Amino acid sequence: MSTQASTEPRAERRRRTSALYVDLHSHVVPSGDDGARSVEEGLELCRHAAAHGTRLLYATPHAQPAGRWHAWTVERQRRAVESLERMQDACAAFGLELRLGWEVAPRGIVGEVRSFALDGLDAVLVEFPGPWFEFADSLLETRRQIDQIRAAGLEVVLAHPERCVEIQQDPRLVLPFAEDGALICFNADSFLGGHGDATERCAWQLLGLGLGDLVASDAHRRDRPSRLHEAVEAIARRTDRERAVALADGSALTRLSAL
Repeated sequence: MSTQASTEPRAERRRRTSALYVDLHSHVVPSGDDGARSVEEGLELCRHAAAHGTRLLYATPHAQPAGRWHAWTVERQRRAVESLERMQDACAAFGLELRLGWEVAPRGIVGEVRSFALDGLDAVLVEFPGPWFEFADSLLETRRQIDQIRAAGLEVVLAHPERCVEIQQDPRLVLPFAEDGALICFNADSFLGGHGDATERCAWQLLGLGLGDLVASDAHRRDRPSRLHEAVEAIARRTDRERAVALADGSALTRLSAL
């Protein structure tokens, strides 16, 4: 075996492990939703993310409409803040900055819009409805939520549009949202088959249309940890490394606010 052939894999491994990622979407802070159930489980998820290159991780508990499984409540907000405060110093010790935001579903905001913003960013993460919602028109409901957020002077990051049935049927329906200024944030698992074939196919189609600003883990529990680093590698193989890294390094967020 030549010297070049033997050293290239090691160089590639060094390049992967030295990457520094910004993960805008996760459920690693216990809040009473379907994410981490305890601070200990949350810290385990955070360690895993940090070990695979994430330097800044946003915990974004669900804020769903009243009557849904994970509706926002004052009690859930209190629990999320308390959990975050218990976890931040431990995360800093292993090189991870942990911040709080909310994943807001259409009709999910209660009270002051700015209280749902991603910490340090003038933006709100909005959940593009998947089949677990029963909106008559998911795109219309998403547009109304965006309008409410923008009326409060904030920008919008749209979470996992590739999981929306209407978008899967016609990926071009995302174009007006992107053209209007919303940042598009894919789920890492979508590129890896973790959300099913239709979602995986749609994610690649959207990327092929030139859409996509971010990719995030949407990590939830021990059995659903961050696979952000795996998605970066999958995207790099099918497109190019520069494009893949740009989706995960937080550079798309600079127009919102300094990280």
